Amino acid sequence: MVSVLLDWQGWGSRWETTPLTRRLPLLAGLLLVSLFAALPFLSRPGMVLLLLGSGLLWLSWSLLEPPAPLGSMGRWLLVFLAVAVVATGFSPVPREALRGLLKLILYLGVWGLAARLLTRNRNWWNPVLAGLLLGGLAEAVLALRQLQGGAIALATWSDEASLLLGTERLYGTLDNPNLLGGYLVPIIPLAMGAALHWRSWPSRLFAAVTGGLAGLTLVLTYSRGAWLGLGAGLTCFLLLWAWFAPPRFRWWRPAVFCSLLLAALIGAVAVAGLLEPLQVRLLSGLAGRGDSSINFRINVWMAAWQMAQDYVWTGIGPGQDAFNRIYPLYQQPMFNALSAYSMPLELAVELGVAGLLAGIVIFCHALRQGLRQLRAAVATTGERGWPQIGAMAAVAGLGAHGLVDTIFLRPEVQLIWWLCIAFLATRQQPRRPPVNP
Repeated sequence: MVSVLLDWQGWGSRWETTPLTRRLPLLAGLLLVSLFAALPFLSRPGMVLLLLGSGLLWLSWSLLEPPAPLGSMGRWLLVFLAVAVVATGFSPVPREALRGLLKLILYLGVWGLAARLLTRNRNWWNPVLAGLLLGGLAEAVLALRQLQGGAIALATWSDEASLLLGTERLYGTLDNPNLLGGYLVPIIPLAMGAALHWRSWPSRLFAAVTGGLAGLTLVLTYSRGAWLGLGAGLTCFLLLWAWFAPPRFRWWRPAVFCSLLLAALIGAVAVAGLLEPLQVRLLSGLAGRGDSSINFRINVWMAAWQMAQDYVWTGIGPGQDAFNRIYPLYQQPMFNALSAYSMPLELAVELGVAGLLAGIVIFCHALRQGLRQLRAAVATTGERGWPQIGAMAAVAGLGAHGLVDTIFLRPEVQLIWWLCIAFLATRQQPRRPPVNP
């Protein structure tokens, strides 16, 4: 079955090679750099155009070159896409589900282009990452400027009983504090990995400043889900660093890891003590239904769980539009929602149990592939593998945040996820010598 899906690739390789075809990797790299640098600032039409361009460029490149190995991650993504197609076919709202399926295909087009580019030339990871960090730095600066200019009502608490009523939350150009936090969660560990991996001091300074400002901005979004994602990402980063430390340092790596983790916890407590809104926000996470936001999510989760039970095998179809059509039939009064506010639950609702299992496998397999790359880098070159550590920490952070919020429904977050998955799941292939006809 897989060979049938790959047979169409390379049909155009018998044609005469032109300067344009030889520059396809350069075009792909520039397109990805532009996409991720402008990610938080793109309008929806601009986003669609870049996603379509990425998909068409991947299609053209695949036609003009022999098929690259699909890889284990490619097979799992085909399974995930097949489950989405089946869910669309059995959806009670097929028109809305078809729109969600098309969005998924556009996102996978970016994954396909990034995976093919990184397989062809691994060095393209650094320019693409630099573009992503540049966009994150600009977004963090613009968001922090809201502290000086004030924020509109969408960035304050609307609960009249909350002690934080009127406290401003940073939201940047994304118009949502939780979404801004989700966008910054992967950027921080990626910036840390870049600051430790890049050679020149200007590039290291750029990555360090980006990570620092992104971290400050994330804290001031007051998004508890983003804080959870940041904590998971940093813990994963420190754990991998301690585990894969050079042999001469391995005897004290448990102590170093525990010390750094303890220092991070003490720092978080100290900052919370200095900022009263931060302290109140942290403690409100323990209030259960006494907190309006947690109470809202619990009611949405209960309704979404009923949806998942009624459509356990095929789901209601992919996409937010399908959810919005079916959810009103299950929602509790006064608890309308645009999503399930939990990515595993969202997958179960949209794609059924098969989609949920496929999503979990993709997450775990990406981390497994990253560990393989990290071991290979340490064993063969003696390097620390900072890019792999940063990408795995970004995936772990997004996974943790996704447990309590459906941030993946927005392309600004989901595209970073697919970029990290493409980096962890691919490795550069040796170039084949040209075959004379």
